[in-house]
Amino acid sequence: MSKATVSNSTVSNSTVSTSTVSNSTVSNTTVDSNVLEALLRAAFVARGQADGPAVRMAAAAIVEAERVGMPEFGLSLALGALESAQVRWDEPPIADDRGGAVVLDAEGRFAPIVFAQAALLACARVQEGGVGIVAVTAPGSLGRIAPFARAIADAGLLGAIAVGSPPLVAPHGGHTAALGTNPVATAIPSSTTPIVVDTSSSLLTKGRWTQLRARGERVPEGAGLDADGQPTTDAELVRAFLPRGGAFGTAMGIVVEMLVNGLTGLLGSSRERRGATVLAMRSLAIDAPLTAVGDDLRERLHAAGGYVPGSTPPDAAGPVSVAVTALARLQRVAGAGG
Repeated sequence: MSKATVSNSTVSNSTVSTSTVSNSTVSNTTVDSNVLEALLRAAFVARGQADGPAVRMAAAAIVEAERVGMPEFGLSLALGALESAQVRWDEPPIADDRGGAVVLDAEGRFAPIVFAQAALLACARVQEGGVGIVAVTAPGSLGRIAPFARAIADAGLLGAIAVGSPPLVAPHGGHTAALGTNPVATAIPSSTTPIVVDTSSSLLTKGRWTQLRARGERVPEGAGLDADGQPTTDAELVRAFLPRGGAFGTAMGIVVEMLVNGLTGLLGSSRERRGATVLAMRSLAIDAPLTAVGDDLRERLHAAGGYVPGSTPPDAAGPVSVAVTALARLQRVAGAGG
C-alpha cells in the first residue's frame, strides 16, 4: 500500500498561522486548505485506508465543511473516526451486484469515504445502461452530501443522493419522532458550474444539535419539541425535531424513505441505522443534453431575479480557520505533529 506523506515542513508558518483567535471555549488557527486536505489523506492512510480518488474526494468534502461554517461535519467528524478503534479502513464490500445496481455494505466504515466510493461507482455503472444506482447500507455519521452529488455532476451526469436516517423528526402536526432528518442532494451539470441543491427534512441536524447541547446553547425557535410534544429551545430537552416548512418537510422526508428503504429494505420504524441511495444518470434525450437542461434552469432562475443554489461552489483554495486542538490531533494521527 502506498503511503500518503506529509512532512513536518509541509505544515509550516507559511501555511498554518501562528496567531490564534480565542473565546471562552475554543482557540482557532488558520491552515491552508490544500495542507489540511493532505493531512486528512495522510491520516486516513495511516489508519490503513488505501489512498485514491475516493479518499481525495472525502478529504476535500471535510475541508469544505470547515470552509462553509459547518465544523460539525468537518474535522470533528473525521477525528471521531480516526481516533476510534471501531472503524474499519478497508474497501466496503459489494454485497450485491446487478450491473447497473449495486449494494455497498458500509458497516463500521467511515461514511464520507464510502459515499465518495459510491459516487465514483455509480458514475462508472452509468456506462452500462444509462443509470448507476448504488444502495449503501448501514453508513455511520456522514456529514454533508452535496460534494458527492456535485462530483457526479462534474462528470457530466445527473446526480442524486438520498439518505434515510433514524427517526428524529416529528411529522407535521405530530408530537414524537417518526422520520429521519433524511438529507437529499441533487446536482445537474451546466456549461459553467453545476447547480446543486442540498437540503433535509428538518432545520436542525443531529450533528448541530449535539454541538449545541455540548456548548450549553439553545436550538433555534421552532426547531424542536420536548418529551411532551411541546415546542422548546432548550437543547437538553429536545426529543424530536420539527419538519422544515411543516407539511413540505414531512413530505420530503417520506419521499426519501420511499427511495432509500425501498432499495435497501430497511424499516425506519425500528431501525437505528442509516441507509442511502446514490444515483448517477445520463440524459436519454438526444436533443436535450444535461448541460442544456442545467443552462435552461439557470437562465430561468436568473431572469426571475432568483437564487441559483450551488452556482458558486466553495473556494477549494486558501486559508481555513480550524480549532487549534483539532489540528494538533489530526497532525498526531497523520504523523506530522513532530
